[in-house]
Amino acid sequence: MEGFDWDRLRPLLREDALQAASLAVSSARGDRVFQELTRYLATILGVQVALVGRVSHDTPGTIQTLGVYGGGAYRENFEYALEVTPCRDAMRGFAVVPRDVAALYPQDEFLARFGAEGYAGYPLTDSAGRALGVIAVVSRQPVDDPQLFESVLKIFAVRAAAELESKNAVEALAASEEQYRAIFNASADSLVLRDAEVRVVDVNPAYEAMSGRRREEALGRSDLTMSPPELNEHVKQLHARALAGEAVQFEALARRRDGSRFDIETRGVPILHQGRPHVLYIGRDITARKGREELLRASEEQYRAIFDASADALVLWDEDMKRVDVNPAYERVYGYTRAEALEPAYADKVPSKYAERRRELVRRTLAGERCHAELDTLRKDGSAIQVEVRTIPIQHRGRPHVLAISRDVTERKRAEAAVRASEEQYRAIFNATADALVLRDAQARVVDVNPAFLAISGYTREEVVGQSRWIFALPEMAALGSDMHRRVIGGESVRFEIQGRRKDGALLDIEMRAVPIRYRGEPHALGMARDITAQKRAEAERAHVEAQLRQAQKMEAIGQLTGGIAHDFNNILQSVLGNLMLAGERVEELQDAKLARYLERAQLSAQRARELIQQMLTFSRGRRGEPRMLALAPLVEEAAKLLRPMLPSTIELALDLRDAPAVRADRVQAEQVLLNLCINARDAMQGQGSISLSVGESAPADHVCTSCRQRFSGRLVELAVSDTGPGIVPEVLDRMFEPFFSTKEVGKGSGMGLSMVHGIVHEHGGHVVVDTAPGQGARFRVLLPAAGASVAAEQKRAGAKAKPRLSGSILVVDDEAMILEFMGELLANWGLEVTLKSSGAEARQAFAAEPQRFDLVLTDNTMPRLTGLELARQIRGIRPGTPVILYTGYGEDIAADALAAAGVRALARKPVEPAELLALLATHLQQIGNTLK
Repeated sequence: MEGFDWDRLRPLLREDALQAASLAVSSARGDRVFQELTRYLATILGVQVALVGRVSHDTPGTIQTLGVYGGGAYRENFEYALEVTPCRDAMRGFAVVPRDVAALYPQDEFLARFGAEGYAGYPLTDSAGRALGVIAVVSRQPVDDPQLFESVLKIFAVRAAAELESKNAVEALAASEEQYRAIFNASADSLVLRDAEVRVVDVNPAYEAMSGRRREEALGRSDLTMSPPELNEHVKQLHARALAGEAVQFEALARRRDGSRFDIETRGVPILHQGRPHVLYIGRDITARKGREELLRASEEQYRAIFDASADALVLWDEDMKRVDVNPAYERVYGYTRAEALEPAYADKVPSKYAERRRELVRRTLAGERCHAELDTLRKDGSAIQVEVRTIPIQHRGRPHVLAISRDVTERKRAEAAVRASEEQYRAIFNATADALVLRDAQARVVDVNPAFLAISGYTREEVVGQSRWIFALPEMAALGSDMHRRVIGGESVRFEIQGRRKDGALLDIEMRAVPIRYRGEPHALGMARDITAQKRAEAERAHVEAQLRQAQKMEAIGQLTGGIAHDFNNILQSVLGNLMLAGERVEELQDAKLARYLERAQLSAQRARELIQQMLTFSRGRRGEPRMLALAPLVEEAAKLLRPMLPSTIELALDLRDAPAVRADRVQAEQVLLNLCINARDAMQGQGSISLSVGESAPADHVCTSCRQRFSGRLVELAVSDTGPGIVPEVLDRMFEPFFSTKEVGKGSGMGLSMVHGIVHEHGGHVVVDTAPGQGARFRVLLPAAGASVAAEQKRAGAKAKPRLSGSILVVDDEAMILEFMGELLANWGLEVTLKSSGAEARQAFAAEPQRFDLVLTDNTMPRLTGLELARQIRGIRPGTPVILYTGYGEDIAADALAAAGVRALARKPVEPAELLALLATHLQQIGNTLK
């Protein structure tokens, strides 16, 4: 019965059982006294079987039962072997087996067949302490109160032993005159043998002890030596009836020779002694029993006083499941009077769904079970109430009864429901909060935490509840935590930030707030912790991003300045390259080899300047590279000259450049790959060692890319950067191509170098293979697809071609006079009719005036007022289908769909290579010719 204080009830139940036992042993009478004793015993202790047995006179080691009560009925007597049963131990004193008795005595077939669990037994001894038999109980439930069983068995054993001794005495007298004297003298009861004239024929030692008179003093007397004289006549009448064969019995207040008084119970049994009718009077001192009966009467009065005074509603049910008593509290709780509750028609006034549940509890309790239930019911006025009902088995006036104790818990249930609802709301809010919540009592002990607290701290609930330490705070902050808690318990709300530590040791930034609250009527502190580590990191990152933004703005400004310079220089370079080409054509006519060498050198320098301009434009406008046929060996050789000043003098730089096919790559991006790998090698060696740069054709093999993990093969050109550093450990090798991953200290590396190498190389269709081992340096091999012919061979083939002659009329537009003049002369030398215009507006006007005159329009894009792209749109509106070639230094700024919408056929980048321009003009003029045909 959960929540019930059994320790307080147990003494009351024990007292009830003892009182019932005292009443029962005094109530059992007649020839079936042993059967009655077993029934009372089984009922009081709530067991299934009770027995009284004596040691068999015929079969040693065997118990012969005198009374057996089991399963609610008397059973036939039987004999059983003492040695294999727990009664063997009970013959020597009180014996109890609280549990598993069947398992402990496996040879006892009855215990196993019955399914016995508990056992208790007590010896039946005579006045000399000799064991006459045993009284025992067997239960299917454990014996949970051995002390109670011992006390009750002891009470029953006294009466059963007395009855057994009397029975033995009677049987002995009837069985054999020879045994008469031994049994007569051995009896613990007072024995007086009287003849037909009421004269005393014999007395036993027990009589002498009880009366204080010697045997010689009693022999021959016809009066009652221990009883009052006024009983003499009554005893003579009883004596006559006994002589006629009737057993008689009476009680009297007797007097010993010394004058002391005591209560005596005397039974007269007719017997034949020496062939003549006699009456054997068996006397027993019942002073103690009378005292117990007096106590029971007083107890009955106490029962009534307690029953009526109880604040709980009490109902007493008898074994026929009838109400026999209710107390005044019952009348108050249910509204019925005692008379109404006890009348037979009362059951009809209670709805069956309420009444049947109570009757079920009574049935179970009569079978020995103590019950507890919470029930709904109705008062007499029809109002609904809730009651808590407990039922316990008791003995009342020697019969089994059930005491039902009811308590009105309606208000308590309402209060509990309100508290439960409040608790559920608190729990729902407490658990759903994203912040870590911790509830501490006035002594700073943790009372409760929510799931967010456990998630943030890394602890389990069992590890923190009940603790007084500050879970998040570092040890040096314990004093701060104690001070803050004291202030909060005092009624103050606090807020502060600390650096805390998780269970796994990780540090985190925490914003703490604590407020005073009352929880279950006591002052508590509710702490709210928020992990602001990400916020702090974001603030630091925002500051870093702001610095990057300022740097980016600065770089954008520098880029715009650089782009302007590059654009102007591009126009100048366009004129230089064009005039070098024109001069080269004159050299062929003059056949001046020395001048040709001079011009060739100038041409190479101009091309190098052109590439430099492209790098400046890439930097200034973020333009992606443009792959071209590129020989890696010359690029590495030139780049090494730039790298040498960047390396400490303690680092040796070595080159191994072999013949290799060209690759298609952007020169600027190729140099960026080489630069990043060399800087990475420099930093790995920490200023001491050597770096080797090599170029060559890779031997055919299957490779696995270190950065993308793909397998690849084919004809490949290898650019390798090797260092003599410490090598790369496997866990770093797996991650080093990830963006922002770096093994350098904070502020000494962005973690983008190798990720840029990965992106550029894979954009060019290549892969990266890293050969390394800890302590053995590292070798980064950049493998790019071979493009076939070398650059020199391609240039040689291009130079071997004959210069084509063009025909047609072309409109050239550029706001740079120097370029416009150069274009006019160059195109005229190629056989074209050239019209030059220095602005978009002039060109549109000229085209609108004679739209059929011009076969093609060649225009710069970046011009004031009217750009080349807008000019192309207007020309398309005037004469659709007119080819327009646009050249610019910022070609990546123009989307492809915008070019197509304006009618632009091709886009050339400044400075325009004459050979490239010649090819474009030839292509589009030929298309016009084919269209006209």
